[in-house]
Amino acid sequence: MFLVKNARHVLIVLLLTSLFSQIKEKEPRTFLFGLIKFDTKSEYEDGYWINKWFFAREFASPVNIIPIEIRYGVGVNGKSTGSSSNLSSDSFKDDPKKIRYESDVTPISQGAKNIWGSSIEIDLGLINLPHYIVGTSWMNVMTGISYRSSTLYSPALIPHEDWGVTNSSWGDTAYFSPKLSEYLATTHFQYQPFDDWYLNFRYSYGLASALFYAPDEELWNQDLKGSGTSAAGAVGIRFILDPGKNNRFTVGMDFRYSYTKIHTINDPSDITPISRFDLSNYGFYLTLSAFYGGHKTKGDKAKKHYYRKDYIEALPTFNKFMAEYPSHSNRHRAQRYIEDCEYKIPYQLMEKGLVLEKAGKTQNALDTYRYALTRVKNDTVAFNLLSGRIDQIALLWMIEAEKLLKEQKYIRAYNLVKHVAEFSDQGKKEIRRFKSWVILGEGKKYQEFGFIGKAMGKYSEALSMNGDLVYEVKVLQHKAGIQMAKLANEADEFEEIQLAIHSLEFARELAGGIGQRNEQLLFDLQEKLKSYDDYKSRVLIDRRMDLGRLEQTRARSDKLKIGQTLPQVEALLGKPHEKILGDDGINPQEQLWIYFIKEKSLQLSFHNFQLFKIEKL
Repeated sequence: MFLVKNARHVLIVLLLTSLFSQIKEKEPRTFLFGLIKFDTKSEYEDGYWINKWFFAREFASPVNIIPIEIRYGVGVNGKSTGSSSNLSSDSFKDDPKKIRYESDVTPISQGAKNIWGSSIEIDLGLINLPHYIVGTSWMNVMTGISYRSSTLYSPALIPHEDWGVTNSSWGDTAYFSPKLSEYLATTHFQYQPFDDWYLNFRYSYGLASALFYAPDEELWNQDLKGSGTSAAGAVGIRFILDPGKNNRFTVGMDFRYSYTKIHTINDPSDITPISRFDLSNYGFYLTLSAFYGGHKTKGDKAKKHYYRKDYIEALPTFNKFMAEYPSHSNRHRAQRYIEDCEYKIPYQLMEKGLVLEKAGKTQNALDTYRYALTRVKNDTVAFNLLSGRIDQIALLWMIEAEKLLKEQKYIRAYNLVKHVAEFSDQGKKEIRRFKSWVILGEGKKYQEFGFIGKAMGKYSEALSMNGDLVYEVKVLQHKAGIQMAKLANEADEFEEIQLAIHSLEFARELAGGIGQRNEQLLFDLQEKLKSYDDYKSRVLIDRRMDLGRLEQTRARSDKLKIGQTLPQVEALLGKPHEKILGDDGINPQEQLWIYFIKEKSLQLSFHNFQLFKIEKL
């Protein structure tokens, strides 16, 4: 019967089975005639190498603080005028125009050896202000204060004899040896594409003071001072030591350029004609620092799962990252990953289900499809594909149930249909019919062991549920009539006498006669039956009274409605004829209650012990 009604579905099942049986592992998965394709040849998701080289740390936590950074290096007060296309020996000397004088005097002559020096620079308390002020930063922007001190190795001798001709107080022997002390506000910009190193860009601006007269190249004249401003920029690289620790250290190298203007000279004793000087310095510095923060987060771990096509593991990890870093500068990128995972997870699960189906693990495949269906979000293609696979499994199992029915394995067939009813309307529509066969089988068992009365009751109940059993029931009732004719002499209960009379009359109708002896037995049974008329009337009256009282009680009680609990529904309708628990009978929170009413069934679905769906089939 089921196969006839669902012939079209059977053909679809056979076609889909043929198509999916051609799917081979490690080949591209295509859906909808190639409109949707997932290439399983590659181990990684598209864009893996771009992410690895350019976005490997886009979800890393910001660096919070750099308590100290120390730089020591060698530099040159290099020339800043002239052309690189016209180089000469003078190109590497200091620019004489950088020193200004009060009068027309002989300028200081600085050779290449006179412009080299060393310096030490210390940054203190560099704090990631954007992170603490606005809660986010695309790069680590560290701001703090710096101190720098620099001297020359071999300063130039001033032309004191020429200067002494102009002013006798300028004629003392001395060296032009600027000793700078700079106090700067510093900002670092850190770009870190990989875990073990990062690029550092730095800009500083502040005040500078200088002692620049040294009578013996070791001591400076403290009465002659200068002050001004200084600006510096640098670019360098840092290599991270012990990257797994909370407080990490770096070593690196910087190239630095600075420009210092000593525009105010304090010369109360009129020792020099110098009224101003500028220093343009280029140098290379060895750098040591310590910092806190900058570790990889769950967002970076989630990306590893994503680019290995493990979307199921990536999605919750991305969500944890969003919860821990709600103001991260790249949270919008994480949200796009989340949306992509939500889209791809159903297809990934579908592919897993197909492999399980091919391996013969149909139940596991069904569980995978059902779980995938819960993960679909606004994707009708995935929803329809998964629903189709689930319907196919349901149809295959219904066909199997029909085979079991023909083999008279009624209980196995019914249990299989109950299982299908948990996830498919195909099972729900057929569960009443299969239940009728189970009841019919129970009747056969009763009849086999001589409990004719109970057998007839089961036959009647089965026939009320499934009218297609009429011929099967008639044959069984005829056999029961013959059997009852042999036992009628021992019948002494009202119900058994009634059934014996009914069976003999039905047997006579079917066979065209039951013999004189059985005819006399029928007459005797009818006589016995008359003595029970009063009993029958009382029972009938009591039954009608009970029904009347029941109808009044139900009329006064609440109507069946969505949201009622299990006890409320049971108080209203009584215990169900059939009860199916979810997840193969282990989840009492999900239940299906079935009431058989005449030729239909009332099916009530419960979620978390509350009624949420009412169906009449």
